[in-house]
Formats: sequence, C-alpha cells, structure tokens
Amino acid sequence: MKHGKMFASILLVLLVGVAPLLAQGQAELEYPTKGIEVLVGYSAGGATDIAARLVAPFMEKELGKPVTVINKPGAGGEIAHSATAIAKPDGYTLGYIHAPATISITLNRKASYALQDFVIIGNVVYHENLIVVPPTSRFKTIQDVLTYAKENPGKLTIGNSGAYADDHLASLALQNTAGVKFEDTMFQGTAPSLVALLGGHIDLVMCNVADIVDKVKQKQLVVLATLGSERNALFPDSPTMKELGYNVMMGNYTTLAAPANTPAPIVKLLQDTLQKVTASEEYVAKATEMGLPIKYFTAQETTEIYKQQEQRLKELWITLGLPTQ
Repeated sequence: MKHGKMFASILLVLLVGVAPLLAQGQAELEYPTKGIEVLVGYSAGGATDIAARLVAPFMEKELGKPVTVINKPGAGGEIAHSATAIAKPDGYTLGYIHAPATISITLNRKASYALQDFVIIGNVVYHENLIVVPPTSRFKTIQDVLTYAKENPGKLTIGNSGAYADDHLASLALQNTAGVKFEDTMFQGTAPSLVALLGGHIDLVMCNVADIVDKVKQKQLVVLATLGSERNALFPDSPTMKELGYNVMMGNYTTLAAPANTPAPIVKLLQDTLQKVTASEEYVAKATEMGLPIKYFTAQETTEIYKQQEQRLKELWITLGLPTQ
C-alpha cells in the first residue's frame, strides 16, 4: 500500500511538471492563429519594400494567415527596427533588418535597439550599390562625375536612403577613395530620392539594384557604375568601380528577423517556412521577372555575415573618421 501511495505521488509530480510543457506544445502547434505584421523601415517602392511584398504572399500561403507589410520609414530605418525589437516576442510582429544599415546606426549613435534584440529568420536579398542618373543628365559616365567633382568640390548632390544606410556609406567610401566631395542628401528611403532625381532636384542617386531595375528597363534611369565585385548581368554595359581602379565595394543584405526571445518552435517554423518559400519555383520565377537579386542565406549563415559586417563597419568607421555615439 505504501508503495502504491508513493507511486501515485511520483506520478502526480510528473504530471504536474509535464502539464505546462504539454500546454506549451499545444500552443506552439496552433501558431499562427491570426495575421502577422512585417515592419519595413523605408518608404513604399524601395528595395526593402519590394522584397518584403514579394515574400509576404508566399509566407501567407504557407502559414495560412495574412502576412501584412507595414512601412515605418524614418531615422534611417531605426523606427521600424526599434518597433520590431520591442514587439511582443510571439511571432506576430516581424521586421526586416539590414547589413550594413541596421549595424551602422548603432555605431553612429545611441540607438534604441541592439543587434542582440533580434533573432534571424533568414536573408532574402543581397544586391550591390550603384550610381544612377536620368538619361538627360550632363554626366554620361562615372568618369564625367568624378572629373566634375574634383573641379567643383561639394557642388554635386547625391541622394541616399538615409544617414549611414548602405548607400550613404557607399557614397562616403567612394568619395574617400576617389578623393572627391559630394553633397550627401538624406531621404526616408530610396523611392523619394529617385523622385527628387527625376524631378531635377539632385544630380545623382546611390541605391541598390532592386530599386531601379524597372526604371532602367523603362529608360527613366541610367546606371553609371556599380559597386559590385564584377559587372551585373542586368547592366552589362555599366562598369564596376573596382575595374576602374577604385577598390570600393558595398551592398546590402535584406534579412527577415523576429524579436529576441521569440519561442524557439515559432522561430524554427518561420525559418523553415522562409527557406521553403525561397526555394519554390514560383517565387524564384517571380523574383527573376522583377529583376530582384534574391539571395537566401540560412539563419546561421546570416548571423555569421552580420558578425563579419559589424567588424568591417567598425574598421570603415575609423578609416572614414565617422562620428560615433
């Protein structure tokens, strides 16, 4: 009888201990039970927005719930990054972060987030920076730009998507390497900078591939040069700065992330879903049609990329003498 009571007590203890785990498992299996919001730190029509809106319907199809892209432009993306970082870690608020932009903000000032506030779902796009002008521009080659800039320091205006975003850093690195001075003009995303360019308010724009593919096809813009390691197949007539003798290479990683402390099973489901989406023939075909430079990296690969980018940016900060917090 004593053994029976002891067994019953042990069983009760085990059941009490296991119950929360069972409940947690059931809750995890129920995710998602409502729509998911995905925050983008730049204006509609820019590269991140385009990528986010490509991925969203495919994620929605796999998860069975609405996936809605929300634009929160401002402060070089910090507004959206912060909103993602402080969101309830339940898988219903995700956000796109970037290397180098998300990292550079933390080097430049006391940011309202840290990289440790995010858990990586996966990277969806990598594309190099490039310099564009309208077809009516007086500058027909990048050499024309550099020659004028050397003779007229600070007179040329070049737009970018925000302070210390990848395109701003690319502009600063180019100026440093080429020994010229531009007037860097900040916008809340690339889309408004291109509006200003086409309106004749600025001379150049430094941006990314996805920002301008359609406009180049429509002959609204001309790519003077790219900052990739080799010529981009989409713009075969546009030289790289590297081949012209300027060792300046810069690009942008566009990465889906969740708030830190999001339950591991939810993170795993999102990671697996994104990987499945990016491998699907329909997604690849759609991205190719859009000219979007898709480049999927797993969460582990992306985490390592961000570590490397952070070290590289710290070195760049010193080289360029950029302001710190």
